[in-house]
Amino acid sequence: MSERRHPVPAVDLIIEIKLPDGRTGIVLIERKNPPYGWALPGGFVDYGETLEQAAIREAREETSLQVELIRQFHTYSDPGRDPRRHTISTVFIARAEGMPEAADDARKAGVFSREEINFPLAFDHRQILDDYFAWREKHPPELDGNQSEHVPLSPPNSPELEETLVELTRVWSLAEAEVIKSFLGTNGIFCLLKGQIVHSIYPFTMDGLGETIIMVLQKDLERARQLLEDYSPSRTED
Repeated sequence: MSERRHPVPAVDLIIEIKLPDGRTGIVLIERKNPPYGWALPGGFVDYGETLEQAAIREAREETSLQVELIRQFHTYSDPGRDPRRHTISTVFIARAEGMPEAADDARKAGVFSREEINFPLAFDHRQILDDYFAWREKHPPELDGNQSEHVPLSPPNSPELEETLVELTRVWSLAEAEVIKSFLGTNGIFCLLKGQIVHSIYPFTMDGLGETIIMVLQKDLERARQLLEDYSPSRTED
């Protein structure tokens, strides 16, 4: 039986910065490592991070900017989007002030207007920006004041909620956990992912084997179980 392989979760950011002439510029970085070229800031999700936490961290590490996440845009999952491996990237729209300073994996960083981004981009970032600009034409920045559009950076943290969270299931892949979370979310069920590192039998692994625990509200437990009976990535045949 062949070893099960899973896509790697990643995040990318479309960081909007107001230009002196009033237009909106987009932050791009020139990559220090292959695949080379200009790209949106972003990177892989660390174990134990939420997508939102990973996006804020990657923005700070590559551009030195403290960003405010406005909304989750789209998820891009074409197996060929990253020449290194199969990745699934969730794209966030964010805003920041000031000018970016390149760091970490970025050789250079700059702010570009739509008209100035007339050069090739790495990965599928040209497609992402084309989708973004088409969306922005119908959703101008001044509409972002609607609080319902803003991304919650963390789940509610009240004692009442913590007491009602129960374990739904565990999976060995963070990517699979994110898929389940997204699937249940589209059905109106709130999920929280918790990481649990266990001892590794492979000494050359950095973090050991790890399970991701999927938590749901007690009141949603039975319905979530029923939904997983109809759809569960872990039951997919190799």
